Amino acid sequence: MNKPSKQKIKNFCTSCQLDTWHDVEGYYSESSDPEHYHCQTDYSVVKCRGCETASFRRELHDYEAAYPTHDNEWEVPSVVDTYPLPPKGNLETYHLPDIVSKIYQESCSAYSDKSYTLAGIGFRAIIEAVCNDQDIKGKELSTKINNLSSKGLISKKDSNRLHSIRFLGNDAAHDIKTPSLVSLEAALVIIEHLLTTVYILDKTSKGKLEEVIEEYEKIEELLIKKIDEYDKDDELPLQKFLGKDIRLISGSIQKVEKALNEKIGKGEFKKLKHGKKDKFLNSKEELQHYIVA
Repeated sequence: MNKPSKQKIKNFCTSCQLDTWHDVEGYYSESSDPEHYHCQTDYSVVKCRGCETASFRRELHDYEAAYPTHDNEWEVPSVVDTYPLPPKGNLETYHLPDIVSKIYQESCSAYSDKSYTLAGIGFRAIIEAVCNDQDIKGKELSTKINNLSSKGLISKKDSNRLHSIRFLGNDAAHDIKTPSLVSLEAALVIIEHLLTTVYILDKTSKGKLEEVIEEYEKIEELLIKKIDEYDKDDELPLQKFLGKDIRLISGSIQKVEKALNEKIGKGEFKKLKHGKKDKFLNSKEELQHYIVA
């Protein structure tokens, strides 16, 4: 074991996710035969002075590729690798379905291990797994991606981005074309946005934020709670019963009224009866009133 040339060095910390000062705990250096190819490799065990995470560092100095600088000195190119390699992927996977989580983690591991071709194939497979989990129809992945948008799970712009990852994965799988690091960085951001949109946002925000209501059944549940705040025989329009919560309803209030009128007429909704049709306060139009039963 040779004595280290430095007692501390700047090194990338996989825990802190940035360059920090590290103490050199152990050091070894070896050089190649200059008659064949002149290079030197330094091996170190280093420990971050911030989080105290230990890492293995390998630094290759390529003397054959040295070149003179403007200061009349020689610059020796160096390549530094730190192990374990920095992890890729930032999502907590417990919100994801098992198969989606498994493919996501395997793809991120391939990306972290610099298996870029496998990572490209994996990112495409994640989209396929999401489509299967959401029961998206289509013989080809291109059709399934379009149907993800049609079903309202993602935006049209998001679907265009997913097609780009489909191209990347197809090239990796069929043409054995290794994606560039820049392409994979962008693809991971898009994939994580997809998983966050489809799975994570609803689960993490549930019960914490007001949500738009699209299903009539849930609108009816809200209306029943509001009706209970009024007295029997109170006669008011639907807008008054709902109050400020009318903003939660997705779409036209007239559509809700139509569905409600049908249920009242069939005797399926007994909390209200049809009342007069008249203006209410300063309304411009006459509004259907309902009587609390």
